[in-house]
Amino acid sequence: MRGAATRLTHTDDTALALVLAAHLARRRVERGLDRDVLALEFAAAWRAEPWRGYGSGAAQVLGLIGDGASWRSAARATFGGQGSYGNGAAMRVAPVALVASSVHHAAELGRQSAEVTHGHEHGQLGAACQAAAAYLALHGDRRHRLDATRFLQDLARVIRSRPWHERFDRISELIRHDASPAHAARALGNDVSALGSVPLALLAFLTRPDDAAAAIRFAVLGGGDADTIASMAGALAGARNGAQVFSESWITRLEAAEPLSRLTDQMAGPLPARP
Repeated sequence: MRGAATRLTHTDDTALALVLAAHLARRRVERGLDRDVLALEFAAAWRAEPWRGYGSGAAQVLGLIGDGASWRSAARATFGGQGSYGNGAAMRVAPVALVASSVHHAAELGRQSAEVTHGHEHGQLGAACQAAAAYLALHGDRRHRLDATRFLQDLARVIRSRPWHERFDRISELIRHDASPAHAARALGNDVSALGSVPLALLAFLTRPDDAAAAIRFAVLGGGDADTIASMAGALAGARNGAQVFSESWITRLEAAEPLSRLTDQMAGPLPARP
């Protein structure tokens, strides 16, 4: 969080988050996404900049799509046919909160955006969970203290999965005991899987919902896939508090600061008048 003011270069998941944001901005009136088109847009982004740090599984899926395979078959081509259960779709999903009409809609958009690259249920549920959490954070009343118990209950109503509900229960327990980042990481996981990372990002946000730097720091101190987990925690803090919660020096160092600002305005602004 300190250091020379060098320009920061983003990696694969942020590149695809920008693609998703642009896709949603173009389809604001429909308030949805076209998975066939989105899959091709993801593949084009990978082909144009393969050096962004894509993992071998993501490169395989996007390469197949770019070569003409359907996203349905490509998304299941990895991990022995079960598809990816990683956290990449969850990291890139936050933009859907700006266009969703409800928390259920946010979760569904998150799931759909994940389907094109993540064939496994947990890869899709991770994106649905993060999208729903971003929606709840964005639309919560900041005049009042965030109620973590209610927040998790609202998530449980849209994420209908026993393993995820078990993680929500662990998060509640960890909040009650003011768990350290290391303890939280042992209890929830801090790896590259969606189920082993999204819950820790949720905890980092819920314990420090009004202090983005502290939420990010908590996630980083949890170790493991810290950059992705911190990114997800920061997205939730940003959704609740707005861009002003981040230091201007952080934002100006971002490689894609201007496109991010422009796309956010396009998604969050008033809908165009119908002819």
